[in-house]
Amino acid sequence: MFSALSATIGQMTDPRLRNPIIISVVGSIMAILLLGAAVWYVLDWFSFFGGWLDDAAAWVASLIVVILGVLFFPGAANIISGLFLDSVCKAVETKHYPALGPARPQPFTETVLESLKFLGITVLINVLLLPIYALAFFLLVPFINPVIFYSANGYLLGREFFEMVALRRLSPAETKELRKRKAGSVFISGVLIAAVMTIPIVNFAGPVIATAFMLHRFERLRSDMKK
Repeated sequence: MFSALSATIGQMTDPRLRNPIIISVVGSIMAILLLGAAVWYVLDWFSFFGGWLDDAAAWVASLIVVILGVLFFPGAANIISGLFLDSVCKAVETKHYPALGPARPQPFTETVLESLKFLGITVLINVLLLPIYALAFFLLVPFINPVIFYSANGYLLGREFFEMVALRRLSPAETKELRKRKAGSVFISGVLIAAVMTIPIVNFAGPVIATAFMLHRFERLRSDMKK
């Protein structure tokens, strides 16, 4: 696990990852700005009370932007990663796994549609969990919220990034079987990815880091299965 993380961090200066990282940073910033603009636009409709009520609405808008940004980012990151999945994987494979042959071809539309589906599932699950987050906060047990958040998103991100990487080398049936047999390792990998996605500044390159990291994990798990 930590060797995969070390290898990933060590390759972040690779020129072949430069463009994907730039795309990731720009895409992540744009996604958050668009989300924030949309929330502000909707709440602006209610800014007709005047005085302190408008100030309160502004604070509520800011809070909603922050909360939705945290909840929305993992799914948005997955869409962004789909744009350069193949180039990141090729860079990692060329450096660390030169003996691998060509990857299984995947239509670009297939990758984007899968990413959009994952975004919808991620946002839906996190929105459904909002009442639980709020209840834990008001019951003064907020430490439960990080556990719920990282568990849910760790499962989702681990599964999605693993399948994205694995489907380049395995059939859908083989990918599903390997993921189920190594469910614990995939989940822990997903939790680490979710943690990266919530670190300010670092999370802008999160999709690249997550893709490279999960490729290392996939190759390790696939190797273990052959022994």
